[in-house]
Amino acid sequence: MYHCIRRFPAYLRPGVLLMCLPFASCDGRRSPSGVTEADSAGVRILTSRGVGWAAESAWDLELDLDVGSLDGPDAFGRLRDVAPRRAGGLWVLDSQARRVRGFDESGDEALAFGRPGQGPGEFGFVDHVAELPDGSLVVGGSGPISVHRFASDGRHVLSTAVPDSVFRQRREGTTAAGPPAGPSFGRWRVATDGAVFLQTVVVDAEGEKVVRNDVLFRLAADGGRAVRLVVWGAPLMDGGPGGELKLLEPDAAWSPLEGGGAWFTSGRAYELRRLDPTGEVTTIVRRPGPLAPVTGAIQRAVRDKLGRTMDSDFERAMLDRAVYPKYLPATFGLWASEDAGEVWVGVVDPTLAWDYETANAWDILRADGTYLGRLPIPAGFRPTRVTSEHMYGIWLNDLEVPHARRYRIVRRKR
Repeated sequence: MYHCIRRFPAYLRPGVLLMCLPFASCDGRRSPSGVTEADSAGVRILTSRGVGWAAESAWDLELDLDVGSLDGPDAFGRLRDVAPRRAGGLWVLDSQARRVRGFDESGDEALAFGRPGQGPGEFGFVDHVAELPDGSLVVGGSGPISVHRFASDGRHVLSTAVPDSVFRQRREGTTAAGPPAGPSFGRWRVATDGAVFLQTVVVDAEGEKVVRNDVLFRLAADGGRAVRLVVWGAPLMDGGPGGELKLLEPDAAWSPLEGGGAWFTSGRAYELRRLDPTGEVTTIVRRPGPLAPVTGAIQRAVRDKLGRTMDSDFERAMLDRAVYPKYLPATFGLWASEDAGEVWVGVVDPTLAWDYETANAWDILRADGTYLGRLPIPAGFRPTRVTSEHMYGIWLNDLEVPHARRYRIVRRKR
């Protein structure tokens, strides 16, 4: 049951709760850029209304690198991550082959390393790859949760399993000493300064109920210590096998920053929170706007899409009992660009086609809250990285054959 649930797209899994922080009344003021600024209890609050931006100045993407095929040497098993390569081209993480592959600007393979296993240079499940400024690489994975480090030539340097004690937690979702947690795995990201961030997902060790407890950690270089930044949690199913599946619930998203901080959003409102290295909120960016309703047509489309992937009567029965919120999540993902000081927020634009799985457009804001524009996303493409010049990600063709892609960002002048 646990594994079948994890096959659901991220936005279809149950929502999470953002930490509630009390604020005193705010004394707002208008900044020169058209952003309303207010400070409350030491937190800077910025409200952007898109001043100075119009639809005709929308940004665009131009494909400039595509790697992948149905068969042959460029065929991939299951793409998990695509990342920038400093020498040009891109890095591809194939979680089925347990392999990292580097491709140059011509789309030719320049380097490959990794294989299935538990030994040096071998991977269990892998989730994330990143190249650091010195050319070394970091691969994050689980089974067990581990940080793998490689030299620029693919030579294995160090693999460190993160101690299970780091992720022990009480049932209410707060980390503390206690009985070992159940099976753990997570979503990884690495900041440009090499700081490793991990969001863990834990299953109740007693097996009576599948529980989703998400905790955002910043890991020490040796993997042995961690700083808890944000904790949120929600039940995956209510009442065990007879419970209900919650679809289209908001899903929290985050993106790391140099120095150990991160941007974070609950998905319940168009509101971004900037966390300092201790997890304290320093800045809130808001963009007001109505939420889109979850119509009967959307519910039918989601059921049809998920139903084609389900193999058992149990899964189909869960789908038939699924419940939906009144409105779609406000956001469907979050990225902080690695070199431009911008925040990218995934949204569903009602004027564009939508695959009911990922954002079909991304809003771009400066870190000061100024709204810069909206970027439509090509059908079948899921972004995995953003820089000032490019967007990297995974594209599925009509046969669902995975390709690693890089698009050039065309920034329209305002």
